[in-house]
Amino acid sequence: MEGVDVAQLCRRYFGIVTAEYVGRKEFYYSWMVRGDSIHMQISDYMRGCPEDVLSDMCVMICRRAKGLKWSESDTFLDYVTSDDFILRNRPTYISRSRNLIRSDSGDVHNLSESVQRLLDSGILGESDISNSYISWTRRDSKRRVGFCSTMFRLVGISSALDSVDVSEHTLDYVVYHECLHLRQGYRPSHRVHDSVFRQWEHAYPGWKDAEAALRKL
Repeated sequence: MEGVDVAQLCRRYFGIVTAEYVGRKEFYYSWMVRGDSIHMQISDYMRGCPEDVLSDMCVMICRRAKGLKWSESDTFLDYVTSDDFILRNRPTYISRSRNLIRSDSGDVHNLSESVQRLLDSGILGESDISNSYISWTRRDSKRRVGFCSTMFRLVGISSALDSVDVSEHTLDYVVYHECLHLRQGYRPSHRVHDSVFRQWEHAYPGWKDAEAALRKL
């Protein structure tokens, strides 16, 4: 891999070390161990990253493969949560996301207007949605009405909610829920819907009514 002698870097863990970049929609890494050798696959979103970031990632993978204590380094986390990383890689993520229509404008509802209502109410702050992207999905899923990629700060809302049968209040609740994940940020080693998240979620006025309306879909 460019700029990093992976074999030398991981010699204390494995005798033979190989690595390659792989292109997938989601950020990804994996490994295969055979005896004293390891082959690592690392997301191509990391291509061109600083040497110290890639070095930290390779060591982390080796430690995981050996069953040793491991964690994402601050250097790695600072890099993948930087605006530079997000803005450089999000277009690729979007191009690989076949379910996004790449627009916030629907036939009935507009997602940007939903976000603005949440901002105007004070329940969301500008910092929650900084450097973010929101789009309707192509598929009208009624079971998964929204998703969020915290790494690429992207929110997708199911087109099933772009309907006259869905109130602004219910739509705004779903948008709010996904934007709370943006507030959390990229936390690969933490629970997503933890107690703090639920406290934030339940700050939405009439959240129980919105949940009931979603169950009727």
